[in-house]
Amino acid sequence: MSARRIRTGSGAASPAGRTGPRRALALALASVAVTAGAVLGLAAPASAHNYMIASTPTVNGTLTSLPKRFEITTNDRLLDIGDTNSGFAYRIVGPSGRYYENGCLIVDGPSMTTKAALGRSGEYTIEWQIVSADGHTVSDRYRFRWEAPAGFRPATGSTRPPVCASGPGASAAASDTGTGSADSGSSGVVGDAIWIGAGGLVLVALIVVVLLLLRRPAGLAVEPATAERGRDDEDDLADDARD
Repeated sequence: MSARRIRTGSGAASPAGRTGPRRALALALASVAVTAGAVLGLAAPASAHNYMIASTPTVNGTLTSLPKRFEITTNDRLLDIGDTNSGFAYRIVGPSGRYYENGCLIVDGPSMTTKAALGRSGEYTIEWQIVSADGHTVSDRYRFRWEAPAGFRPATGSTRPPVCASGPGASAAASDTGTGSADSGSSGVVGDAIWIGAGGLVLVALIVVVLLLLRRPAGLAVEPATAERGRDDEDDLADDARD
């Protein structure tokens, strides 16, 4: 009788051995995605634009006496770099399309103010623009009604937006204001692109993590050691038959 062969093959590699690196990669990507998401979430509130919370005159309101100042108040401090008022604008347009503001702006904390001498009674439009704390320009318009009191002498207004004569509250000319707005808007677009790109990277990382975690190991192929054991069993049967 021939001696049986002793099988010493180590056998096929365990599925856990092959999936370990993949799971480690998935966990690493998940950590990166969670961290990036947390950073974006914390930074989002800081990047919110200012918005108007109060104004004089009020939106769609009616004035029956000329206020000492016309004002826009927002929810956060305004960004006035170097006290230049660059990027800020406040215009009061009358029924005939003429301008009635004096062109001088004062930016203080969350508010922007100017002075004006209104014309005849009628519907007026306020056009305003500010620079938010996050560097983005925000602009809007609203209407109000002016009911001039008895004995009021209406101002004639101007066919062009007035320019402040002098002082720290001097506003840029119409063309200068347009240039300032474009520069601030460009920085805002760049900032938006950065956040969108970062959000896209987080999304891609999450998709990769999900695919890696859900992917099942491929069907196990017959390993060389397994085939060798099969041949050993056939040889043993043949030896037993000869014996």
